[in-house]
Amino acid sequence: MIDINEINNFLTPELCEDAGIIVINISDQSLDLGAMNLDYIKVKNLVDTIESEFKLQVSLKQITSLEWETWFENNHATSVEKIQKSSLQNQNNENIISNYEQTYNEVPETLKKDFEVEDGQYNLQNNDEYINTDEIELIDDANDEALIKLAQANIGEESEMDNDFLFGEELTASNDPVISGVASILSKCFTLKGSDIHAEPLEDRLRIRYRIDGVLKEAFAFPKSHVNPIISRLKIMSKLDISEKRLPQDGRIRCLLRGRRSDFRVSTLPGRWGEKVVLRALESDNSVLNLTKLITETEELNLIKNMSKSPYGIVIVVGPTGSGKSTTLYSMLSDLNEPGVNISTVEDPVEYTLDGIHQVQVIREKGLDFSRALRSLMRQDPDIILVGETRDKETAQAAMEAALTGHMVFTTLHANDTATAITRLAEMEIPPYLIGASIIGVVAQRLVRKVCKSCTDFRKIDKRENQLAFSFGVEKARFINKKNKSCPICNGSGYKGRVGIYEVMKVNDFIRDLIMNQSNADQIREKAFEKNGRSLLDYGMNLVKKELTTIEEVERVCLLSETQSEEL
Repeated sequence: MIDINEINNFLTPELCEDAGIIVINISDQSLDLGAMNLDYIKVKNLVDTIESEFKLQVSLKQITSLEWETWFENNHATSVEKIQKSSLQNQNNENIISNYEQTYNEVPETLKKDFEVEDGQYNLQNNDEYINTDEIELIDDANDEALIKLAQANIGEESEMDNDFLFGEELTASNDPVISGVASILSKCFTLKGSDIHAEPLEDRLRIRYRIDGVLKEAFAFPKSHVNPIISRLKIMSKLDISEKRLPQDGRIRCLLRGRRSDFRVSTLPGRWGEKVVLRALESDNSVLNLTKLITETEELNLIKNMSKSPYGIVIVVGPTGSGKSTTLYSMLSDLNEPGVNISTVEDPVEYTLDGIHQVQVIREKGLDFSRALRSLMRQDPDIILVGETRDKETAQAAMEAALTGHMVFTTLHANDTATAITRLAEMEIPPYLIGASIIGVVAQRLVRKVCKSCTDFRKIDKRENQLAFSFGVEKARFINKKNKSCPICNGSGYKGRVGIYEVMKVNDFIRDLIMNQSNADQIREKAFEKNGRSLLDYGMNLVKKELTTIEEVERVCLLSETQSEEL
């Protein structure tokens, strides 16, 4: 029997935090550890010690940041005992399930009288058609013992998920400078909390830039001689053709970096000085999929929640690339994801993995595009459908027809704001009656950088210099102190993290009349928020009042009308 005190004394919170692990489960023969940002060398030595001294089989499992924080908030001295009790309870539950048997009720007599047997054939009364029993397979469903045996059977082999992964720490420690260097470039993205990596060959160097909080920043540069080795290494990791340098290619890198699963969408594009490679870091932590965390204003939050819970119709999210549209859509799906609801998605690429949702990856070279996948989904008895992007008339029309036939559809569209989303569909030659009848609402969004309160000044605004902000009721705001460039929190940039700006337009009868009359975007925008709701700019200025961002940042990302621009 394992001595709990010995394990407890050995796996101290300090040791676990230093190695990047937590204890998940413990039994007489095994120990399950969870890893987030693990130190490979330290964990390897720790595992060797446990296996040799305590005679336990150790296994590692990837965990989220939320699980990590929750474990360290609890009292470590009692956590190991709780884990062992939980393990015993799970074993008892498995014994109960293994002994479970249930017998189906016999067919009621009222149904039996509808059937007759004549010469080995089943005949349904009042029906001239006969079914030959020799041509069908008779199924005995007296009990579900077969289902229990099937669940307990060891059939086939589990897929080796690690086959698709490259272990980041091992690559970083490689003796090959190209392999270790490229692994460090990828790992650096998470250290800087970047969303994209740009590897761009220039005339005299290879420039590496990271998009941090929506702004590109150059991190370092390599000599011109490093271009081909580094670009080729990235293409090999993405499983692309390294000999093809004249055509663009798209791929994906899946690896473990700092103990966490990391996915990158890779795009190559030929240029004058060589191929440029851009990598988009795909967030795999589902703990961020929460509308309450994303949307700061109660009015917009309630509007979006109410629209997403509609039994049928279509909700469109618009915004530029990297504005968080996919995160918003998946947050809606996360709230709606229940066992009794069939949810299917068509995406390119699949950015989040949600349990219980069927996700289809678009493969255009095989002929599986958005419209074809959407048509196939309609035969899969869906309740909710997510279309990653509406690009053409065929996809848009199929999505709206699905919304009219009792399905809830979510999709994204390239448009500047909620009003232009309507006119964008009209440009795709979608009939006005189809647009007005199917759309429940449109959500436009942007991401602005959050101001760092440690190194910025909060003061009254100048009415002349900030006339637009003053017109929205902003009297005081935070301003960047350009002299302060040594802030340890934001590295002197004045910003740390990002927050969303949302514009929600619920399509009511008045908006439908405008759509049927083929009104332009300006007319729809003018009438959309007369009584309820607010524009992107209004929402952004409210964030300024709450000291979440700056006036300059809101004006940078929000679409201004010609009149507002002249006032500036």
